[in-house]
Amino acid sequence: MNQIASSSLLFLCAALVAQDPPVKVVPAVPIVPLPAAAPAAPQGPAVDPAKLIGKPPPPLVVARWVKGEPLTELEQGKVWVVDFWATWCGPCKAAIPHLSKLAETHAGKVEVLGISISEKQASPEDTAYQDRVQQFVDKQGDRMNYRVAVDTPDKQMHQTWFKPTGTGGIPTAYIVDAKGLVVWTGIGEPKTIERIVGEVLAGTFDPAREAALQQKLEAEAKQRAAADIKQARESGKSVDEKVPGYREAMQRGDTTAALAALDAAFAADAKLEASGPYQWKFMLLMQRNKADEVNSYVRELLQRYPDDDDVLGFASACIVQTDTDTPRFAKELALQTAQKTAAAAKEGSRWQQFARWRLAWALWHTGDPQQAAAQMQLALDGVRKLKEKFDFGDLELDCEAALKTFRK
Repeated sequence: MNQIASSSLLFLCAALVAQDPPVKVVPAVPIVPLPAAAPAAPQGPAVDPAKLIGKPPPPLVVARWVKGEPLTELEQGKVWVVDFWATWCGPCKAAIPHLSKLAETHAGKVEVLGISISEKQASPEDTAYQDRVQQFVDKQGDRMNYRVAVDTPDKQMHQTWFKPTGTGGIPTAYIVDAKGLVVWTGIGEPKTIERIVGEVLAGTFDPAREAALQQKLEAEAKQRAAADIKQARESGKSVDEKVPGYREAMQRGDTTAALAALDAAFAADAKLEASGPYQWKFMLLMQRNKADEVNSYVRELLQRYPDDDDVLGFASACIVQTDTDTPRFAKELALQTAQKTAAAAKEGSRWQQFARWRLAWALWHTGDPQQAAAQMQLALDGVRKLKEKFDFGDLELDCEAALKTFRK
Protein backbone atom coordinates (compact mmCIF):
# COMPACT_ATOMS: atom_id res chain seq x y z
CA MET A 1 0.00 0.00 0.00
CA ASN A 2 1.49 3.37 -0.97
CA GLN A 3 2.22 6.36 1.24
CA ILE A 4 -0.67 8.43 -0.18
CA ALA A 5 -3.18 5.77 0.75
CA SER A 6 -1.70 5.35 4.21
CA SER A 7 -1.73 9.12 4.85
CA SER A 8 -5.26 9.41 3.53
CA LEU A 9 -6.49 6.89 6.04
CA LEU A 10 -4.91 8.91 8.81
CA PHE A 11 -6.96 11.95 7.71
CA LEU A 12 -10.06 9.77 7.54
CA CYS A 13 -9.63 8.72 11.16
CA ALA A 14 -8.70 12.13 12.58
CA ALA A 15 -11.42 13.62 14.78
CA LEU A 16 -12.11 17.29 15.41
CA VAL A 17 -14.62 18.64 17.91
CA ALA A 18 -17.69 20.51 16.61
CA GLN A 19 -16.44 20.48 13.02
CA ASP A 20 -13.94 18.09 11.49
CA PRO A 21 -11.20 19.25 9.11
CA PRO A 22 -11.33 18.82 5.35
CA VAL A 23 -10.12 15.36 4.38
CA LYS A 24 -7.56 15.57 1.58
CA VAL A 25 -6.60 12.46 -0.33
CA VAL A 26 -4.80 14.24 -3.18
CA PRO A 27 -3.48 17.82 -2.73
CA ALA A 28 -5.81 20.72 -3.53
CA VAL A 29 -9.02 18.66 -3.66
CA PRO A 30 -11.49 20.01 -1.09
CA ILE A 31 -13.59 17.44 0.78
CA VAL A 32 -16.72 18.41 2.67
CA PRO A 33 -16.24 18.41 6.47
CA LEU A 34 -17.67 15.54 8.48
CA PRO A 35 -20.85 16.31 10.42
CA ALA A 36 -20.56 17.55 13.97
CA ALA A 37 -20.07 14.78 16.51
CA ALA A 38 -21.88 16.69 19.23
CA PRO A 39 -23.62 20.04 19.76
CA ALA A 40 -21.03 22.78 19.59
CA ALA A 41 -20.17 24.46 22.85
CA PRO A 42 -21.12 28.14 23.14
CA GLN A 43 -18.54 30.44 21.59
CA GLY A 44 -16.54 32.65 23.91
CA PRO A 45 -13.65 35.08 23.56
CA ALA A 46 -10.48 33.82 21.93
CA VAL A 47 -7.84 32.62 24.38
CA ASP A 48 -4.08 32.50 23.80
CA PRO A 49 -2.99 28.92 24.74
CA ALA A 50 0.45 30.25 25.72
CA LYS A 51 -1.19 32.05 28.63
CA LEU A 52 -2.02 28.66 30.19
CA ILE A 53 1.66 27.79 30.62
CA GLY A 54 3.05 28.28 34.11
CA LYS A 55 -0.44 28.59 35.62
CA PRO A 56 -2.51 26.12 37.66
CA PRO A 57 -5.07 24.24 35.56
CA PRO A 58 -8.79 25.04 35.83
CA PRO A 59 -10.91 23.27 38.47
CA LEU A 60 -12.15 19.73 37.82
CA VAL A 61 -15.93 19.78 37.23
CA VAL A 62 -17.21 16.49 35.85
CA ALA A 63 -20.54 14.69 35.66
CA ARG A 64 -19.31 11.24 36.65
CA TRP A 65 -16.16 9.32 37.50
CA VAL A 66 -16.41 6.14 35.45
CA LYS A 67 -13.07 4.61 36.50
CA GLY A 68 -10.76 5.13 39.43
CA GLU A 69 -11.09 7.13 42.62
CA PRO A 70 -12.80 10.52 42.22
CA LEU A 71 -10.64 13.63 42.41
CA THR A 72 -11.34 17.19 43.45
CA GLU A 73 -7.94 18.47 42.30
CA LEU A 74 -4.67 17.21 40.82
CA GLU A 75 -2.32 16.07 43.56
CA GLN A 76 1.02 17.88 43.60
CA GLY A 77 4.22 15.86 43.66
CA LYS A 78 3.25 13.96 40.50
CA VAL A 79 3.22 14.76 36.80
CA TRP A 80 -0.32 14.64 35.36
CA VAL A 81 -1.44 13.97 31.82
CA VAL A 82 -5.04 15.10 31.36
CA ASP A 83 -6.29 13.63 28.09
CA PHE A 84 -9.46 14.89 26.37
CA TRP A 85 -11.06 12.20 24.23
CA ALA A 86 -14.38 10.78 22.98
CA THR A 87 -15.74 7.30 22.34
CA TRP A 88 -16.33 8.16 18.65
CA CYS A 89 -12.77 9.41 18.05
CA GLY A 90 -10.47 6.90 16.34
CA PRO A 91 -7.15 8.59 17.23
CA CYS A 92 -8.34 8.91 20.84
CA LYS A 93 -9.00 5.19 21.08
CA ALA A 94 -5.64 4.43 19.47
CA ALA A 95 -3.90 6.49 22.17
CA ILE A 96 -5.48 4.57 25.09
CA PRO A 97 -2.89 1.75 25.38
CA HIS A 98 -0.06 4.28 25.13
CA LEU A 99 -1.45 6.30 28.01
CA SER A 100 -1.85 3.13 30.08
CA LYS A 101 1.73 2.15 29.29
CA LEU A 102 2.95 5.64 30.20
CA ALA A 103 1.26 5.47 33.62
CA GLU A 104 2.57 1.94 34.18
CA THR A 105 6.14 2.82 33.20
CA HIS A 106 6.24 5.80 35.57
CA ALA A 107 4.04 4.40 38.34
CA GLY A 108 4.03 6.67 41.38
CA LYS A 109 5.45 9.57 39.37
CA VAL A 110 2.95 10.04 36.55
CA GLU A 111 -0.86 9.90 36.65
CA VAL A 112 -3.14 9.89 33.62
CA LEU A 113 -6.65 11.30 33.71
CA GLY A 114 -8.98 10.79 30.75
CA ILE A 115 -11.84 13.27 30.31
CA SER A 116 -14.56 12.28 27.84
CA ILE A 117 -15.92 15.36 26.06
CA SER A 118 -18.23 16.16 23.15
CA GLU A 119 -20.13 12.91 23.30
CA LYS A 120 -23.31 12.83 21.22
CA GLN A 121 -26.36 14.29 22.95
CA ALA A 122 -29.91 14.45 21.62
CA SER A 123 -30.40 17.66 23.60
CA PRO A 124 -28.51 19.70 26.21
CA GLU A 125 -30.48 17.82 28.88
CA ASP A 126 -29.60 14.37 27.53
CA THR A 127 -27.39 12.42 29.96
CA ALA A 128 -27.51 9.00 28.27
CA TYR A 129 -24.01 9.65 26.92
CA GLN A 130 -22.64 9.09 30.43
CA ASP A 131 -23.83 5.48 30.42
CA ARG A 132 -22.35 4.96 26.93
CA VAL A 133 -18.97 6.20 28.16
CA GLN A 134 -19.24 3.93 31.22
CA GLN A 135 -19.94 0.91 28.99
CA PHE A 136 -17.07 1.80 26.67
CA VAL A 137 -14.58 2.16 29.54
CA ASP A 138 -15.77 -1.04 31.23
CA LYS A 139 -15.24 -2.90 27.96
CA GLN A 140 -11.65 -1.62 27.72
CA GLY A 141 -10.66 -3.28 30.97
CA ASP A 142 -6.92 -3.10 31.70
CA ARG A 143 -6.30 -1.60 28.27
CA MET A 144 -7.56 1.69 29.73
CA ASN A 145 -5.77 1.50 33.04
CA TYR A 146 -6.14 5.02 34.44
CA ARG A 147 -8.77 7.34 35.91
CA VAL A 148 -11.58 8.38 33.58
CA ALA A 149 -14.33 10.99 33.99
CA VAL A 150 -17.13 12.38 31.82
CA ASP A 151 -17.86 16.02 31.07
CA THR A 152 -21.06 17.61 32.36
CA PRO A 153 -24.13 17.98 30.12
CA ASP A 154 -23.43 21.72 29.86
CA LYS A 155 -19.79 21.01 28.90
CA GLN A 156 -17.91 22.53 31.82
CA MET A 157 -14.66 20.74 31.03
CA HIS A 158 -15.00 21.59 27.34
CA GLN A 159 -15.39 25.26 28.15
CA THR A 160 -12.80 25.66 30.90
CA TRP A 161 -10.13 23.13 29.90
CA PHE A 162 -10.43 22.06 26.28
CA LYS A 163 -11.48 25.25 24.52
CA PRO A 164 -8.66 27.46 25.89
CA THR A 165 -6.06 25.12 24.34
CA GLY A 166 -7.12 26.38 20.91
CA THR A 167 -6.55 22.97 19.30
CA GLY A 168 -10.14 22.41 18.18
CA GLY A 169 -9.43 18.69 17.95
CA ILE A 170 -9.06 15.59 20.06
CA PRO A 171 -7.14 13.95 21.53
CA THR A 172 -5.93 17.10 23.25
CA ALA A 173 -3.86 16.93 26.42
CA TYR A 174 -2.56 18.99 29.30
CA ILE A 175 0.68 18.11 31.03
CA VAL A 176 0.87 19.43 34.60
CA ASP A 177 4.15 19.27 36.52
CA ALA A 178 4.77 18.19 40.11
CA LYS A 179 4.29 21.79 41.30
CA GLY A 180 0.76 21.77 39.94
CA LEU A 181 1.49 24.08 37.00
CA VAL A 182 0.65 23.57 33.32
CA VAL A 183 3.84 23.07 31.31
CA TRP A 184 2.33 22.05 27.96
CA THR A 185 -0.97 21.65 26.15
CA GLY A 186 -1.72 20.59 22.59
CA ILE A 187 -2.79 17.71 20.36
CA GLY A 188 -2.19 14.54 22.38
CA GLU A 189 -0.14 12.50 19.91
CA PRO A 190 1.32 9.63 21.98
CA LYS A 191 4.96 10.10 20.98
CA THR A 192 4.80 13.79 21.82
CA ILE A 193 3.20 13.12 25.21
CA GLU A 194 5.76 10.44 26.06
CA ARG A 195 8.68 12.66 25.08
CA ILE A 196 7.48 15.69 27.00
CA VAL A 197 6.61 13.70 30.13
CA GLY A 198 10.11 12.22 30.05
CA GLU A 199 11.64 15.70 29.83
CA VAL A 200 9.42 17.03 32.62
CA LEU A 201 10.45 14.15 34.89
CA ALA A 202 14.11 14.78 34.04
CA GLY A 203 13.74 18.51 34.69
CA THR A 204 14.86 19.40 31.17
CA PHE A 205 11.57 20.48 29.59
CA ASP A 206 11.58 24.06 28.27
CA PRO A 207 8.19 25.41 27.04
CA ALA A 208 9.84 28.10 24.91
CA ARG A 209 12.10 25.55 23.22
CA GLU A 210 9.11 23.28 22.61
CA ALA A 211 7.14 26.12 21.02
CA ALA A 212 10.08 26.90 18.74
CA LEU A 213 10.33 23.21 17.77
CA GLN A 214 6.65 23.08 16.83
CA GLN A 215 7.00 26.23 14.71
CA LYS A 216 9.97 24.68 12.93
CA LEU A 217 8.08 21.44 12.22
CA GLU A 218 5.07 23.36 10.89
CA ALA A 219 7.31 25.45 8.61
CA GLU A 220 8.96 22.30 7.25
CA ALA A 221 5.55 20.75 6.60
CA LYS A 222 4.47 23.83 4.65
CA GLN A 223 7.65 23.63 2.56
CA ARG A 224 6.94 19.99 1.74
CA ALA A 225 3.36 20.84 0.77
CA ALA A 226 4.55 23.67 -1.49
CA ALA A 227 7.00 21.31 -3.18
CA ASP A 228 4.25 18.75 -3.73
CA ILE A 229 1.98 21.36 -5.30
CA LYS A 230 4.78 22.64 -7.54
CA GLN A 231 5.57 19.14 -8.72
CA ALA A 232 1.90 18.43 -9.45
CA ARG A 233 1.58 21.61 -11.51
CA GLU A 234 4.74 20.95 -13.46
CA SER A 235 3.68 17.39 -14.27
CA GLY A 236 0.76 18.58 -16.39
CA LYS A 237 -2.94 18.09 -15.95
CA SER A 238 -3.80 17.38 -12.32
CA VAL A 239 -5.95 14.42 -11.38
CA ASP A 240 -8.86 16.48 -10.07
CA GLU A 241 -9.15 18.28 -13.44
CA LYS A 242 -9.97 14.90 -14.99
CA VAL A 243 -13.16 14.76 -12.91
CA PRO A 244 -15.36 17.58 -14.29
CA GLY A 245 -17.76 18.99 -11.74
CA TYR A 246 -16.21 17.27 -8.73
CA ARG A 247 -14.42 20.29 -7.28
CA GLU A 248 -17.47 22.53 -7.74
CA ALA A 249 -19.75 19.98 -6.08
CA MET A 250 -17.42 19.61 -3.11
CA GLN A 251 -17.09 23.35 -2.66
CA ARG A 252 -20.84 23.67 -2.24
CA GLY A 253 -21.05 20.55 -0.06
CA ASP A 254 -23.08 18.52 -2.58
CA THR A 255 -21.79 14.98 -1.95
CA THR A 256 -24.39 13.37 -4.20
CA ALA A 257 -23.25 15.44 -7.18
CA ALA A 258 -19.61 14.81 -6.29
CA LEU A 259 -20.16 11.05 -6.29
CA ALA A 260 -21.96 11.30 -9.63
CA ALA A 261 -19.02 13.26 -11.06
CA LEU A 262 -16.60 10.58 -9.89
CA ASP A 263 -18.67 7.75 -11.34
CA ALA A 264 -18.96 9.53 -14.69
CA ALA A 265 -15.22 10.17 -14.80
CA PHE A 266 -14.43 6.53 -13.92
CA ALA A 267 -16.75 5.34 -16.69
CA ALA A 268 -15.01 7.61 -19.23
CA ASP A 269 -11.48 6.66 -18.16
CA ALA A 270 -11.08 3.12 -16.85
CA LYS A 271 -7.57 3.80 -15.53
CA LEU A 272 -8.48 6.95 -13.61
CA GLU A 273 -10.19 5.32 -10.63
CA ALA A 274 -7.24 3.17 -9.55
CA SER A 275 -4.79 6.07 -9.96
CA GLY A 276 -6.05 7.65 -6.76
CA PRO A 277 -9.61 9.05 -6.97
CA TYR A 278 -11.07 5.76 -5.66
CA GLN A 279 -9.91 7.16 -2.32
CA TRP A 280 -12.06 10.27 -2.85
CA LYS A 281 -15.10 8.08 -3.41
CA PHE A 282 -14.26 6.05 -0.33
CA MET A 283 -14.06 9.17 1.79
CA LEU A 284 -17.39 10.45 0.57
CA LEU A 285 -19.12 7.12 1.14
CA MET A 286 -17.66 6.86 4.64
CA GLN A 287 -18.83 10.38 5.45
CA ARG A 288 -22.35 9.57 4.25
CA ASN A 289 -22.36 6.92 6.99
CA LYS A 290 -24.15 4.29 4.91
CA ALA A 291 -22.45 0.95 5.43
CA ASP A 292 -24.27 -0.73 2.55
CA GLU A 293 -22.83 1.80 0.09
CA VAL A 294 -19.31 1.17 1.35
CA ASN A 295 -19.78 -2.61 1.24
CA SER A 296 -21.07 -2.37 -2.33
CA TYR A 297 -18.11 -0.25 -3.44
CA VAL A 298 -15.60 -2.63 -1.89
CA ARG A 299 -17.20 -5.52 -3.81
CA GLU A 300 -16.89 -3.50 -7.02
CA LEU A 301 -13.22 -2.80 -6.34
CA LEU A 302 -12.54 -6.47 -5.62
CA GLN A 303 -14.04 -7.34 -8.97
CA ARG A 304 -12.34 -4.59 -10.98
CA TYR A 305 -8.92 -4.58 -9.30
CA PRO A 306 -8.39 -8.07 -7.82
CA ASP A 307 -4.61 -7.74 -7.96
CA ASP A 308 -4.11 -4.06 -7.08
CA ASP A 309 -2.67 -4.10 -3.58
CA ASP A 310 -2.93 -0.30 -3.21
CA VAL A 311 -6.67 -0.32 -3.89
CA LEU A 312 -7.40 -3.41 -1.81
CA GLY A 313 -5.07 -2.30 0.96
CA PHE A 314 -6.88 0.99 1.30
CA ALA A 315 -10.24 -0.80 1.27
CA SER A 316 -9.05 -3.19 3.95
CA ALA A 317 -7.78 -0.35 6.12
CA CYS A 318 -11.19 1.31 5.90
CA ILE A 319 -13.54 -1.61 6.55
CA VAL A 320 -11.74 -3.97 8.94
CA GLN A 321 -12.88 -3.29 12.52
CA THR A 322 -9.70 -3.19 14.63
CA ASP A 323 -11.26 -3.27 18.07
CA THR A 324 -13.89 -5.30 19.91
CA ASP A 325 -16.82 -3.13 18.84
CA THR A 326 -19.46 -4.65 16.57
CA PRO A 327 -18.19 -4.38 12.98
CA ARG A 328 -19.71 -1.55 11.00
CA PHE A 329 -19.14 -3.22 7.63
CA ALA A 330 -19.71 -6.74 6.32
CA LYS A 331 -17.45 -9.11 8.29
CA GLU A 332 -16.89 -11.67 5.54
CA LEU A 333 -16.15 -8.92 3.03
CA ALA A 334 -13.63 -7.37 5.43
CA LEU A 335 -11.99 -10.78 5.86
CA GLN A 336 -11.79 -11.37 2.12
CA THR A 337 -10.20 -7.97 1.53
CA ALA A 338 -7.78 -8.41 4.43
CA GLN A 339 -6.73 -11.84 3.16
CA LYS A 340 -5.97 -10.49 -0.31
CA THR A 341 -4.03 -7.57 1.13
CA ALA A 342 -1.95 -9.75 3.45
CA ALA A 343 -1.20 -12.19 0.62
CA ALA A 344 -0.01 -9.37 -1.64
CA ALA A 345 2.19 -7.67 0.98
CA LYS A 346 5.92 -7.94 0.37
CA GLU A 347 7.70 -10.20 2.83
CA GLY A 348 9.55 -8.24 5.50
CA SER A 349 7.89 -4.94 4.55
CA ARG A 350 6.41 -2.40 6.91
CA TRP A 351 3.02 -2.75 5.26
CA GLN A 352 3.03 -6.54 5.73
CA GLN A 353 2.82 -6.14 9.51
CA PHE A 354 -0.15 -3.77 9.25
CA ALA A 355 -1.81 -6.17 6.81
CA ARG A 356 -1.31 -9.06 9.25
CA TRP A 357 -2.72 -6.96 12.08
CA ARG A 358 -5.89 -6.20 10.11
CA LEU A 359 -6.23 -9.78 8.96
CA ALA A 360 -6.03 -10.93 12.58
CA TRP A 361 -8.88 -8.64 13.56
CA ALA A 362 -10.94 -9.73 10.55
CA LEU A 363 -10.45 -13.37 11.60
CA TRP A 364 -11.45 -12.58 15.17
CA HIS A 365 -14.64 -10.83 14.09
CA THR A 366 -15.59 -13.81 11.90
CA GLY A 367 -15.29 -16.19 14.86
CA ASP A 368 -11.77 -17.65 14.54
CA PRO A 369 -9.82 -16.48 17.61
CA GLN A 370 -7.09 -19.14 17.24
CA GLN A 371 -6.17 -18.09 13.71
CA ALA A 372 -6.56 -14.47 14.76
CA ALA A 373 -4.05 -14.93 17.58
CA ALA A 374 -1.63 -16.73 15.25
CA GLN A 375 -1.81 -13.94 12.69
CA MET A 376 -1.48 -11.25 15.36
CA GLN A 377 1.59 -12.99 16.76
CA LEU A 378 3.14 -12.92 13.27
CA ALA A 379 2.45 -9.18 13.12
CA LEU A 380 3.95 -8.61 16.56
CA ASP A 381 7.04 -10.68 15.75
CA GLY A 382 7.46 -8.74 12.50
CA VAL A 383 7.19 -5.38 14.25
CA ARG A 384 9.74 -6.34 16.89
CA LYS A 385 12.13 -7.60 14.24
CA LEU A 386 11.80 -4.55 11.97
CA LYS A 387 11.15 -1.64 14.35
CA GLU A 388 14.73 -0.41 14.12
CA LYS A 389 14.26 -0.14 10.36
CA PHE A 390 10.67 1.18 10.16
CA ASP A 391 8.46 3.48 12.20
CA PHE A 392 5.44 1.39 13.20
CA GLY A 393 3.87 4.01 15.44
CA ASP A 394 1.49 2.31 17.88
CA LEU A 395 1.46 -1.10 16.24
CA GLU A 396 3.51 -3.04 18.78
CA LEU A 397 1.29 -1.98 21.66
CA ASP A 398 -1.84 -2.58 19.58
CA CYS A 399 -0.70 -6.11 18.76
CA GLU A 400 0.09 -6.88 22.40
CA ALA A 401 -3.33 -5.62 23.53
CA ALA A 402 -5.13 -7.55 20.77
CA LEU A 403 -3.35 -10.80 21.70
CA LYS A 404 -4.61 -10.49 25.27
CA THR A 405 -8.15 -10.15 23.91
CA PHE A 406 -7.85 -13.02 21.45
CA ARG A 407 -6.40 -15.43 24.01
CA LYS A 408 -9.01 -14.88 26.70
